[in-house]
Amino acid sequence: MDRADRRIGRWPAVAVAVLLGLAAAIWAVLPDGHAARVERVAGCHDPAAQPKVETLAGGRQAVRLRVLLWNVEGLPWPIRSGRDAKLARIAQWIAQRRAAGLGPDILILHKAFTPAASRIALAGDFHSVLPGPALDDARHLPAAVAPAAFATSADWRKGERLGKWLDGGLYIATDLPVLARFHLPFGAATCAGYDCLANKGSQAAIVAIPGAPDVLRIFNTHRNAREPSGVSIARAETAHALQTEENDLILEAIRAEGGAMIAAGDFNNYRAGDRMGRFANDPGFRLAAKGSGLAARAASMTDAKAWTDAYDLMGFRSTDALHVEPLAVATLFDGLHGPRLADHPAQYVIFRLSWNARSEPHRIAVPACP
Repeated sequence: MDRADRRIGRWPAVAVAVLLGLAAAIWAVLPDGHAARVERVAGCHDPAAQPKVETLAGGRQAVRLRVLLWNVEGLPWPIRSGRDAKLARIAQWIAQRRAAGLGPDILILHKAFTPAASRIALAGDFHSVLPGPALDDARHLPAAVAPAAFATSADWRKGERLGKWLDGGLYIATDLPVLARFHLPFGAATCAGYDCLANKGSQAAIVAIPGAPDVLRIFNTHRNAREPSGVSIARAETAHALQTEENDLILEAIRAEGGAMIAAGDFNNYRAGDRMGRFANDPGFRLAAKGSGLAARAASMTDAKAWTDAYDLMGFRSTDALHVEPLAVATLFDGLHGPRLADHPAQYVIFRLSWNARSEPHRIAVPACP
């Protein structure tokens, strides 16, 4: 009798040991949110690596900037598996383009959560590789106030209230002289569903255009997903709108409303947040939309055709001192124009920035490299 009791008593200890072993095994293969982050900030600029200044008819001066936006689907296991080979092909293509002198001049990445994905930002040997929010970054600007029902209905089974496991997955890479940079995560309570597991947010870089009288602001953000977040559409869209409010604060910090800018973000659907905020209410903000063939056209935020013609979009803003206009738009690696390497195709936009040749050039605070 005593012996039988002792045998029965061993089972809880065995069960606990098995569960602890299983937990340790799962923990060992979970993604390391710090491992993917790469960063490079050039302390000088190479004049030979800058876009060439041309003189337009009428005497204005201009440069062309090739901007590549790519959501590279760099998601870790167990969300995705077997992505490294395709991510390496993306990196190789960018490296080959850069080696051939074909750009891009600015690379903007979304969803670069894994080491294989973040290496894409390094592949082109850009002078500066600027990451967005890190895993441990906290928001130091005010967060948007969520409705009471939104805050109280968070569901840990959908990834909410479990903390952050990944960084923001954002990158801006360029050879242009970087004068200032910012990055900021969204508020801890303004996300929805599985998106809450990543420290999503926004980033901005202020760069100099050699010879131009004003600086250019580059803005990048990745707001809450809709269906992939795993929650109701209403909840996902509420988070998207709240994060737009938070984006507006960093746009205010870089004086985006009064300055020349190229912006990339959730311009792949006309979402709740795209109907509000600074971009929607700024009459000077335009989308780089598809025109005839590869030609681009400037479209308003409410232009329905712009939203349906391209999977991802970029926006821009001009000033009197620095005029920004899109010349060409191409969708690449969509299964028709190159193999599909990610769930989002690449979006390539050529912008022309022009200014009065008699204008005084803006001083570049970053010295030229020896």
